[in-house]
Amino acid sequence: MYLMRTLGTLLCFFPILSVLSEHHVSGLWKLLLGLNAFIWPTVAFVIARSAAQPLKAENRNLICDAAAGGVWIGMMSANPLPSVTIAAILLSDRLAAGGITLLRKAALALSCGFLICWLSRGAPFEPVVSQRTMYATLPLIAIYMLAVSVLTDTIASKLRRKSKELGRIAMTDPLLGIANRRLLEPRIRSELHKIQQCHTQSALMFIDIDDFKAVNDHFGHKVGDAMLAGVAEILRRQTRAQDTPARLGGDEFVVLLPDTTLEEATAMGEAMLAEVALLQSNGVPSHCSLSIGIAIARPDMTSATQWLQMADDALYCAKRNGKNRIYAC
Repeated sequence: MYLMRTLGTLLCFFPILSVLSEHHVSGLWKLLLGLNAFIWPTVAFVIARSAAQPLKAENRNLICDAAAGGVWIGMMSANPLPSVTIAAILLSDRLAAGGITLLRKAALALSCGFLICWLSRGAPFEPVVSQRTMYATLPLIAIYMLAVSVLTDTIASKLRRKSKELGRIAMTDPLLGIANRRLLEPRIRSELHKIQQCHTQSALMFIDIDDFKAVNDHFGHKVGDAMLAGVAEILRRQTRAQDTPARLGGDEFVVLLPDTTLEEATAMGEAMLAEVALLQSNGVPSHCSLSIGIAIARPDMTSATQWLQMADDALYCAKRNGKNRIYAC
């Protein structure tokens, strides 16, 4: 706002000064114009920055800008080219900054400023635009509109980056930095569709940390979180770029393994078990082991829930058979 206000008041200064000079107004008005053009942007910036509610303060500054613009239009005797240009820029900026509500307030302020000044001067009207005023107005039209376009593109780029980042955050487990259920399930559905179309083979791995509740109860949640982070890191290392390791919640993990046979998935699971056996949490010598259930998708499966349930059933078979093992089906 500070940069755009500074640019706008600077560019407005020249056509207004041109008309005021042609009308031979007093030096006091030219001094006020200079203060408005070169001092007011900094004053407005300080007011907004020091306010308890900067947004509300800036909205008031924008309304003051509109009122001042109305006064200068009145002082120019409503000279058509600079008057219409200044009014259009002021109102369009307010619409962009604060929507219809701010636009209405700004239009009212501009109208009041104009009418008070114009009527107090006897309602003069100067329909002729001199060549000097026309040339003084052209930079306002060209440069300011270009600056608005650059600013709009910059804001749009920032919004796109923020939107992408928010989308990534929404699809990622905040503690472990791997996918969450919101990202996993669409990928499972997509993989099921591919399996039905291409008749490929893919595996789903359901993983649970053995006796995790006992770890939390005995060593505390800090150690439990460190154990979860260690397991998540192992899953990242042991999976491929096309795989999706995800946390469903608590100590439950799922790994989607596209284009993977049962034997390949079992080998990956064995590597995970071996690495997890060496895991230590925050220096506490607590043994960590996993139970893993692996399910190969059937061609007749139509939903992610079916595949997840099949892998979950395999997991419970691994637990019933003694934990720290793999059960594949």
